[in-house]
Amino acid sequence: MTMESLKASWVAAAHDRVAFTEARFDADHNIVPAANNGGARLAVRSREAVCRVEMPGAKSRVTDWTGVHAQLLTMGRSAICEWEFLLPSLVMMIDLDGGSAGCEWTDGGEMRKLAGLPPHSILVNPTDQYLRFRRRMQRGARVLLLTVKFGDLEPLADHFPSEEVQLRQRVDLTDPFLHRLLETIAEEIERPGAGGQLYRHTLTLLMIAQLVRSASNLARPAKPAYVKGGLPSWRLKRALEILDSGTPEMPSLAELASHVGLHPTSFCRAFKQSTGISPHRYLLERRVARAKAMMADQRLTLTQIALDCGFSTSSQFSVVFRRITGLAPSIYRRSL
Repeated sequence: MTMESLKASWVAAAHDRVAFTEARFDADHNIVPAANNGGARLAVRSREAVCRVEMPGAKSRVTDWTGVHAQLLTMGRSAICEWEFLLPSLVMMIDLDGGSAGCEWTDGGEMRKLAGLPPHSILVNPTDQYLRFRRRMQRGARVLLLTVKFGDLEPLADHFPSEEVQLRQRVDLTDPFLHRLLETIAEEIERPGAGGQLYRHTLTLLMIAQLVRSASNLARPAKPAYVKGGLPSWRLKRALEILDSGTPEMPSLAELASHVGLHPTSFCRAFKQSTGISPHRYLLERRVARAKAMMADQRLTLTQIALDCGFSTSSQFSVVFRRITGLAPSIYRRSL
């Protein structure tokens, strides 16, 4: 199979597992997936390409537009996930709900580890570079996974010639503007609007232009991940572990601060400086993310979901959900 005949495509495999596989075109230009390897995994390996994604229990939505193949995956349960790429296209991935679990990865050399990732970290794997990445994903987490072919994006090829731009492999890129663009792409996948093709193409051009500015040889000097006045890595990791634990009771600010050995006021200020949001807002966003995942089960009422996600009443749930997503829970559910 030549590089020209390869096209990235995601397909659902057996055993409730989602896999990202390489496929070929038949004579009528239809995608022909690779054979299922015993149902547990779908993948193709050749000397040219490796492409594998294992996300047990994930549900997915797939969308294509010029130069881009996108998938929005929602974890149905907590699980250790693994990705492996070596493709003739750029790969980008983000946990949209800000998970902070640690990870392991390798670019073909020794395996490296991070005890914790900054919230909303972006994975970037440039064209023809190898990456194997592994981390635990929480139930309800939403992952946006994109492949981008530069050659199909003519304005970019004119402004950023491939021989001049060298993207850098990253598993922990933090860029607020890129994060907002990826969030917007995910929203468009979930709830497409008028002029969708033009809208998505414009977002793609902005995304790549910003990526060149933040993760390439042309990038501006990066700010430290944890700025002065923020929480040290170990304190932020401990706080996020508590907030991500999924317990129905909302920990008080004093309880959170005591776990990391700080005064509540100092802790709140430093947490916001490190993450961009307050501890309370972070917890609410995680609960809303879990509620979104549960809404796919039509057997559950919105009241049940509200209580299971730690809200005291359905009214409180409705107010918080609308504040964070811009939609009432009932409207969001009907869009699924």
